[in-house]
Amino acid sequence: MTIAISHVLAQIQHELDGGDFSIGLDKFGVLNQAGHFLYSMHPWNWAQGRSALLDLRGQLSGTVATWTTLTSTLTEAAAFTDYTFLAGDEITIVDGTGATTGVYKIASRTSANAIVLDGSLSASNLSTGDIEWRIDPSTIELPDDLRDIVWVATTSTNWLGGVTLTSHAEILQMRASSVVIEAGRGSYYGAVVYTGSPPAPILEIWPNPSDNATGAMRIAYRSRWVDVSADSAQIDIPGWIEDLFIFIARAYAAGYERSSVASIHTRLQEIKMSPIFEAAKRSDGMAQPYVGQIQGGGTTIWRRQNYNSFVCDLVNRIPPPG
Repeated sequence: MTIAISHVLAQIQHELDGGDFSIGLDKFGVLNQAGHFLYSMHPWNWAQGRSALLDLRGQLSGTVATWTTLTSTLTEAAAFTDYTFLAGDEITIVDGTGATTGVYKIASRTSANAIVLDGSLSASNLSTGDIEWRIDPSTIELPDDLRDIVWVATTSTNWLGGVTLTSHAEILQMRASSVVIEAGRGSYYGAVVYTGSPPAPILEIWPNPSDNATGAMRIAYRSRWVDVSADSAQIDIPGWIEDLFIFIARAYAAGYERSSVASIHTRLQEIKMSPIFEAAKRSDGMAQPYVGQIQGGGTTIWRRQNYNSFVCDLVNRIPPPG
């Protein structure tokens, strides 16, 4: 179900005895604070059922680029047609008359012919047209509403090892090593980091893909609150959560406007101890009952039929209602 922002604002006006927020207090800022608290106050099952396909970005290179120092622009005809920019991308300048070789941050992609660098290859224009460069995209764009990844896997059988989530430090160490992994001979490794302004989640991966690939990975993830900024916006939450969110929004509004009566923290603590919160947790937990470990000997039979090869026990991974 969905609930209109205008309805929540009407509830807040009722809480404030028909009044509105004081001048200087952002009503949408208060609503977004309430939304973030709702998502973080409990590991909701309904927020976990999101999934998305992820695209790989392949290597790009060129040998005839030029440099314009005034705009920090690297130009080569049609060289960036298949390039999708993500914050944090880097380019390696391999060679070029008058160009300072090295690794530079990419600031933006302005067209299929040009990108802007966060740095200078030269104090003067380089128009010879012999700058050699290479981009090795090592990140994947993630959904804007991602809070944390539940699992991630490849959709192609070319990578039998799938995807292993690890730390960002481990990813950087592997990139610095001389290890080479061939397709079908191992795993991708990934780590979620935040970059850009405002910070957005991306997946740092290793090894770097050689070609673009649409829908190369699939993730299941727990979502977060997405900020709202208009009265006409809709909030997409289950029906059994609506009352809880309204009371949280009312608590934030009253806490800001009447802090002398009770602080926001006190009001939120009361909500966490309320029957409304308990009812919401029960409704959320019963969406999928816990049935425990799979019974009936199926795993043992499978082992015998496969020459006693190692197979992990099949277990229902769904936790009991919390």
